[in-house]
Amino acid sequence: MKLFATALSAAAVGLVAIGAANAQQTQPRCASVYTRKEIRTLTAAELNVVKSVMTTMQNNGWFAWFAYLHTQWFGQIHSQSQFFPFHRRFVHEWERVARTINPAYTQPYWDEIQDYRAPAQSPVFTANYAGGNGRGGNGCVQNGLQNGWTMTYPSNHCLQRSFSNNGNIGSWYSPEYIASVLQRSTTMAQFRPGIEFSLHGIVHVNIGGDMATRPSPNDWIFMLHHANIDRLWWQWQQAGNLWTMDGPNYDGTAITLNSNIAYFNQPIRTVMQLGYGQMCFQYASNPIQRRSLRGLSDILRDLDALDTAALAAVLPQDLLAKWFPKLDTKIPPSLGSPSKAAGRVIPMPNELPDSWIDQQVKDAAGARQVRADARNFAQALIKAGYKSRH
Repeated sequence: MKLFATALSAAAVGLVAIGAANAQQTQPRCASVYTRKEIRTLTAAELNVVKSVMTTMQNNGWFAWFAYLHTQWFGQIHSQSQFFPFHRRFVHEWERVARTINPAYTQPYWDEIQDYRAPAQSPVFTANYAGGNGRGGNGCVQNGLQNGWTMTYPSNHCLQRSFSNNGNIGSWYSPEYIASVLQRSTTMAQFRPGIEFSLHGIVHVNIGGDMATRPSPNDWIFMLHHANIDRLWWQWQQAGNLWTMDGPNYDGTAITLNSNIAYFNQPIRTVMQLGYGQMCFQYASNPIQRRSLRGLSDILRDLDALDTAALAAVLPQDLLAKWFPKLDTKIPPSLGSPSKAAGRVIPMPNELPDSWIDQQVKDAAGARQVRADARNFAQALIKAGYKSRH
């Protein structure tokens, strides 16, 4: 049994979503919508399109351009509420350029949560996809879609990676923790650091090389990663937060839906709802056309994260209320009694190092707070005897 959540029926959620769209949406509905898929689900033909388009974009200088753009605006698009709308628009711009080369291209995402226990063993790091760790003294990537490429920004160099822990990357953030962030966050000012300083940051740091630098779009894994981060935002938006935009802007003012996206000079409201305006895409696990028919439990179940029965059997009510406030712990009798011994202990997450936080993060205190939150979460579940099936 996966994640169940409380309160709103499917019809009620549909009415809330439709009402919010009527009140906030100023963009036309897309005439057609294409689907972003998890990279491991691409067919051979789809993967060949990706390879061909990527090569053309490299030859035409687009990798260098996106690496340059991300570098120039780095301080304005991290550690505050521009983070999600900018990166949604940024990945979409990449995808838009790619589709001018071949309209069959859609940007895949990498669901890194599937690989959180042993990231370096992910199939995404094999030759058929993104390739693996860098080799030799300079950490050059020697297989995969960018094998042999010379990246030209900020200067000519091979694509580099340097996996942490001597190539054996430690555990990332568990599905349970990410689901907890989605459930506990009611504002963008809560949700943004919870994701930016956990899964988002650790993937960049642990892959290393180009990914751990400001021109990280040199590595195509950047696009896979940020498409997935955007997918998590879309899941949170659908759980009653469709038009939620608050917190600080990069200029110190309070951000709103009418604030312009950094660099792109268009209001944030124009990228808030998939299926409208320029955002004519959806995610394979979260089809837009079913959205108004789905309840909150269906939306959260898309995270493929939790075994509610195991949580309810092990965690006391105070911990459930603290870490999973929207979790419905009523277990249908047909499921029987869950075993407390099933699954594996949640590992302590690999943490952002102080050196990286101090160099790359404007909100260092916020990053350390999330780091402590994730540590406390894992310790609480371990102490309670919870075992994960993931």
